[in-house]
This record gives sequence, C-alpha cells and structure tokens, in this order.
Amino acid sequence: MALSDVQVFPDAELMARNFLAEFFGTEAHLCTVLPEDAQFDELIQGKPVIRVMRIGGSWRFRRSLDEPMVDIDVWANSLTSARSTANQARAAVADMAGDQRDGGLCTHTAEISGPGRRPEDNPSVYRIGFTAGLLVRPA
Repeated sequence: MALSDVQVFPDAELMARNFLAEFFGTEAHLCTVLPEDAQFDELIQGKPVIRVMRIGGSWRFRRSLDEPMVDIDVWANSLTSARSTANQARAAVADMAGDQRDGGLCTHTAEISGPGRRPEDNPSVYRIGFTAGLLVRPA
C-alpha cells in the first residue's frame, strides 16, 4: 500500500475554526490555541475570544467519514456577551452542513452538549462552551 492510497481526513478543527471566523468576521477572535496571557487579556477587552478544539470522535463507514467532536468555548468580559456569542456560534455550527473548505466537506452537524458555563480561573472573564459533532469527508 502506498501513501497515496491512504484515506486522510481533513482537519475538522481547522474547518470549524475557519467557518466560524468567516461567520464572525472581526466581531470575535477565533483560534484553536488560546493566546498567551498578556495577548488574551488585551483581546478580551475588545471582543470575545472563541477557541475551537477537537476533543475526540472517530471514523465511520469503512473510514469514509470522520465524526469529530469539537468543543467551542467563548470567553468574554461579560456574561451577557459570552452567552450571546456562544448562542450565535451554536446557530452557525448547526448550519455548517454542506460547507466545503480546507480540503473537506461537512455533511452533517449535531449538538452533543448545549451551551453552559465552564470553569474559569479569572473572575473577571466569563466562559461559555458547547460541544458539537460533525461528519466530514475529504472534498
């Protein structure tokens, strides 16, 4: 078997991050890794920070589809902003089915766990997160 014969799935974390970055535009900072503390503190004063992170999942149907689970966490300097941004991200991810980007096609979305407060060490920052399931395949 040659390397070219191996089914390689697209990076679903990157796909979801870029989809949300396009949806939010300049209204939020999108990332897959949180910025360093000083940069994070500066960013959070102007707009919410959204991190997209794959937390698991597996392939299905003879490795024809990848079924990743992604956590989407929103940090903001007010609870109202964190909730509103998380709900907007939730609605956007629900509409991600049919989106093609970054070498992949999202064929289905599902909510694993709806938005809820998540622990945060800094008492002046609010964090709301949810978990989505995607079905993706190479485009």
